[in-house]
Amino acid sequence: MTTIAVRTDRLRGLPWVTWRQHRLALGGAVALLGGIGVLMLINAHAMHNAYVRLELNSCGDLRGPACQAPLSVFEHGYEGWAMLLPRFIMFIPGALGVFIGAPLVARELETGTFRFAWTQGTSRIKWITAKLAILGVALTALTLGFSLLFSSWFSLWEPIMGRMSSGQAYETAGVVFAARTLFGFMLGALLGTLIRRTVTAMAATAAAWLAVAWPTTIYLRPLIERPVVVPADSSVITQVGWTIDDWVQDPSGHRIGFKSAQMGDLVRQATKDGAAGNRGSFDAWLARHHYNHWASYQPDARFWHFQAIEASGYLLLALLLAAATILWLRHHAA
Repeated sequence: MTTIAVRTDRLRGLPWVTWRQHRLALGGAVALLGGIGVLMLINAHAMHNAYVRLELNSCGDLRGPACQAPLSVFEHGYEGWAMLLPRFIMFIPGALGVFIGAPLVARELETGTFRFAWTQGTSRIKWITAKLAILGVALTALTLGFSLLFSSWFSLWEPIMGRMSSGQAYETAGVVFAARTLFGFMLGALLGTLIRRTVTAMAATAAAWLAVAWPTTIYLRPLIERPVVVPADSSVITQVGWTIDDWVQDPSGHRIGFKSAQMGDLVRQATKDGAAGNRGSFDAWLARHHYNHWASYQPDARFWHFQAIEASGYLLLALLLAAATILWLRHHAA
């Protein structure tokens, strides 16, 4: 009974010690996300009042003629928030990995305080497992809550912009935001363990996080599911879809990219015919000359499917990084 009690006290002490050591870092994360959350609540109140005042809630289809004038006023006043704020928020998971994950082990190894921790009856495996688990769960729960708040703030813009558009709500409104945060934290912990220098580990974490997140967003995400191909002037494509690509197909079936020399020749010819003033007149000119304008896009309805697959990938990477950190500390004495 005494042995069991001692072990229980030790296990109970690990969460307390973890909290004591990292409460400032967690407090900083709460302050950052909480501050942005308060800003969103204030802005959401103003947006909602404007939305009702302009009668956008009762004018019918937001893309119909009755809503165009008030919608233009609403977008003029608040579209900057909807465009820029998500692009700032999307880098927060990387910042949390840099400032919480990277110093987690690196600071202990750099200052030598790990020697004290490992001589207090707690093995290095229990020590690092407790830190990774407790802080990882805390950060994941915190960022999931923030994503719910963001989704509420963005709700007025969903029928206007959608959630699939890259750089907008997709990065924060679902579960990818939390999964990417957990990945950043575990990445920082591993790099801190390997590098053993806090500042260097923080810089390496920022670079490595961007090296994974950026290509994933640009190159891998469009491959999750085959995009839908439709005529570019089809009413099926709206602003709420994520347009992947568009191109012109010549009468013989060859694909012509919009940056190709052949496309330049077509634009010059259309200009001579007086039909290159806007996209609509140019498309009409292409159709008269038996060219077809196609586009591929991801419908907004695929939002949660994409979120689930991408978040699963980040979660798997996070678990592998955590396992690598534990195994490294187990087999390599500091």
